[in-house]
Amino acid sequence: MRRIFLTILLAPLLVAAQDHASCPLDHHWQEVYENPLFERWLSKYDVKFYHLDLEVSNENTFIEGAVTILLEAVEPMDTVVFQMIDALEIAAVEIGGSEIPDFLHVEDAVYIPADAASGEMFSVTITYSGDAGQDRGFFAGITSAYDNTNGQWVTYTLSEPLNARDWFPVKQVLADKADSVWVDLTCDRSLMAGSNGVLTAVEELSGDRHTFKWRSAYPIAYYLISLAVADYRDYSFHAPLSDSNDSVLVQNFIYDDDSYFAEWKERIDDTGGMISLFSGLVVDYPFFREKYGHAVAPMGGGMEHQTMTTLANFNFNLVAHELAHQWFGNSITCGNWQDIWINEGFASYFEYIALEHLHSAAAAENWLEYAYSVAINETGSVYVPEEEADDPGRVFSHGLSYKKGAFLLHMIRYELNNDTLFFDVLKTYSEAYRDDVATAVEFREVLEQVSGRDFSCFFDQWYYGNGYPVFTIQGTMEVDTLVIQSHQATSVSSTPLFRMHFDLAVRTDKGEQVVRLYQEQNEQTFVIPVDGFVTGIDFDPFNHLLAKGSASIQLTDNKEFVVGPNPFRSTLLLRFSQFTDQVSLEVLDMKGTVVKASDITTNPFEVDLAALNDGSYMILVRGPQGTFREKVIKVSND
Repeated sequence: MRRIFLTILLAPLLVAAQDHASCPLDHHWQEVYENPLFERWLSKYDVKFYHLDLEVSNENTFIEGAVTILLEAVEPMDTVVFQMIDALEIAAVEIGGSEIPDFLHVEDAVYIPADAASGEMFSVTITYSGDAGQDRGFFAGITSAYDNTNGQWVTYTLSEPLNARDWFPVKQVLADKADSVWVDLTCDRSLMAGSNGVLTAVEELSGDRHTFKWRSAYPIAYYLISLAVADYRDYSFHAPLSDSNDSVLVQNFIYDDDSYFAEWKERIDDTGGMISLFSGLVVDYPFFREKYGHAVAPMGGGMEHQTMTTLANFNFNLVAHELAHQWFGNSITCGNWQDIWINEGFASYFEYIALEHLHSAAAAENWLEYAYSVAINETGSVYVPEEEADDPGRVFSHGLSYKKGAFLLHMIRYELNNDTLFFDVLKTYSEAYRDDVATAVEFREVLEQVSGRDFSCFFDQWYYGNGYPVFTIQGTMEVDTLVIQSHQATSVSSTPLFRMHFDLAVRTDKGEQVVRLYQEQNEQTFVIPVDGFVTGIDFDPFNHLLAKGSASIQLTDNKEFVVGPNPFRSTLLLRFSQFTDQVSLEVLDMKGTVVKASDITTNPFEVDLAALNDGSYMILVRGPQGTFREKVIKVSND
């Protein structure tokens, strides 16, 4: 059972001299990775709209059809460039309905002559076909796979981070969200095809084919456009938003199998509670005018396609993670892949939040312990360095981007020490950058604006820096105070000090309390008032910190033992600096009469003196080092 403490924010006497210098680190001025085509070509226009009209199968990655892109020139241009792999063969290119024969398709890019003045809008249609499948494992843009467990073929897309070009012509720049997207998917009549937005029609065609017409009017990042094709059935329901009078459609394309539906229905239904929870804690589900949904595919986990996640199963944590991305990753998208924390760290932490509110305290604690065990063993920063930004394995590091990223939010929540304030930060952030992109710097600015606190040092240490602190805490008991000597080492030399709060649970004979201290030097002393005899201390009792620590009680240098509480009512506790099994205790009244005698067998040692009258007594401890005395006073229980 988790212990409940009252956390007391103290300003204890700091015996060590204070160092209020600014944070010694300065990691955040780093180069930002950019698409190599951006400066010369892709920066010249703004994408307004994509219309994908494709014929697809569930058993292979061959696609054919046309994609129309509406764009606006942001400066004079004579060539428009899109990204698309060379394996896809272009049959025709049109601008405004006129064919453009002299295009160039080379090195996974399409160069199309297009004279346009700044501010001019025009559409480009590219008709193409080919096998879009690429051997990139999990990060292939489009995949056909057989689900051995459920006996289903599925074709699905996963364009993150830079693989939308595998299956359609695209501008792969995060900051340029299209204002809207249409996706028309033609497949065999025995199949269903899912995508973004609202399913406005299913058009029946000759040859036992039909076309699913999906429409979305929300801004969308290129990598969140999707398709999934299989022998699906539609299981849909509505989920309440923050206002119980409002709701959103939850549309699930699951395998058309009764046993599959029976196995997963309860877990699918969990989605509704999560939508209501996240809407209440942050802001309403960002795409509530359209839908939230799932399309099942035999993949390793899930992918948060806007309004319709593709996933392997309906595991509680997986569903919570991908749903949270609709706020953090989709409505707000990371401004560059180096700030993937904006997507993955946030979505990962909302797994914990969902467990806290909808599951159990034990399940949430288990999640936190696992995240800690992964993150504490990682090296490197949560921020992805520029030289590693084109490596999907580094960008999507399980330990750094996901688990350590989640722990950063957990520690921010701890630093704020106010859940209302923490969720106000997330609400303000969600409203400020809705349908846009954001970086960690911009999130930090919102955090500081809402909280009124400076988090620059926190981000330098935890986001741009690496490693973690290691605390060694020693407490010395005085009459009514606990003197804490806190030594902080770190796991890496590049971050020599973590300036931070930490909690100590102080256990006394009268109960337990938590004190919160702030360390800003490697060696620091705190003097804490206590009520009662201290029996022990614990470091970080609620697992708030990505840190290691040990805490112990020691005696002052000139004492062999301490005894307390003093005065006492019924029992005394003795603690020894050096303990052997050849120690005995005598309790004498003021006449010198022994009223209690005992061998001391444990450290600390508890002795019951409830039967004694009120008054003064002498404690004698006899051992190999001699005889030691301490005067105590017994008081009435009344």
